[in-house]
Amino acid sequence: MPARSTLRALIAVAAVVPCLILLLPVIVGGVALLLFVSTVRVIGRVLEPAFVSWPDLMVFDRTLGWRPRPDLDARYLADRDDVFRIVTDGEGWPGRRPLYESDVVVVGDSFAFGYGVDTPRSFAELDPRLRVKAIGAPGYSMVQGVRLLEQFGPRLKGKLIVWFLYPENDLQDNLAPEMRQYRAPFARLDQVRGEWEIVDEHLQPLKWECSNLDTTRLFPRFCVSGPFSTRAFSACDYLIGRAERACREAGADLAVVTIPHPMQLTKRGRARLAWQSGNAALCDADLSDRRIADSCGRYGIALVSGAQHLTARDYKWREGIHWNERGHRKMASLLARIYDSFQARLLHDSVAEPVSEVVARPAPIGAAIKSPPAEGLGVGR
Repeated sequence: MPARSTLRALIAVAAVVPCLILLLPVIVGGVALLLFVSTVRVIGRVLEPAFVSWPDLMVFDRTLGWRPRPDLDARYLADRDDVFRIVTDGEGWPGRRPLYESDVVVVGDSFAFGYGVDTPRSFAELDPRLRVKAIGAPGYSMVQGVRLLEQFGPRLKGKLIVWFLYPENDLQDNLAPEMRQYRAPFARLDQVRGEWEIVDEHLQPLKWECSNLDTTRLFPRFCVSGPFSTRAFSACDYLIGRAERACREAGADLAVVTIPHPMQLTKRGRARLAWQSGNAALCDADLSDRRIADSCGRYGIALVSGAQHLTARDYKWREGIHWNERGHRKMASLLARIYDSFQARLLHDSVAEPVSEVVARPAPIGAAIKSPPAEGLGVGR
């Protein structure tokens, strides 16, 4: 019996040893791979810039709800996107250039803020010949844009103000008392007086607990004429008029640039927008631009439709909402042309005749941006 057990043990060892020899390269390779991955992670932690969370970028503001933190130079990890560098001045606005040194002041939301690219690579920093100052923050609606224009007042004298409007969320957010748990000033129709007003009594640092973080965007509904969209466009008209008055009293020129959603820039996207609207037969993907143009014409404000200058290729492929670096270059170029057009108007002292290929004035009381032919819609994502 002992001899038989010994024989079995020898046979087992003889069978295992070749297997171990064959597995040895795999084991060595696995250990080497594990060491390599661990080393890369350690090096990555050492070399990768530290990034901050969203709450670290914003501070409470009594009239705006929130604003970027002053004197930032930090990295932020964006949702469905990369890490990018955010730089703000002593007041919390993007870039280091002070307002008084600027020729053009861009007011708006995340597009004005330059969200998605490093601040030094945003549209406001690309053209050394044009001094642009951006004033805005992610999540701002038109209400906050109006508040900014009214607050800055005399500091805007003699400047060209370019107001970025993003109908995809502005039309909805103008009427909302919060934005992702941040309390926001909003437009409300006084039922007694029948007039619109801005409401801000609820603003405080406490979160808006009933916020629906992933609320469905209603922009497709604003592409169909009816009571729902009429209310939103009425609020929009009120805010445009109030912005015009603020700039006029400050002695500043005002131009509005509408920023399209990528869905508006492709045939496939427009079909999807029509389906989401609930009434494909009546859906008009350009309705918001036309209604905003009507308001701008009524108040004598220059208008440019971004859909005539941007394509789907100018937006981030993965994140899907904001401009990539190509889009920022296009906007920098467009701002320069708008500025040149306003300067030409001043030089020619004319409001009735076109002064360039960008700005045309069809009536003495107003101005509208006349866009050149679009470059083409490019390809969808």
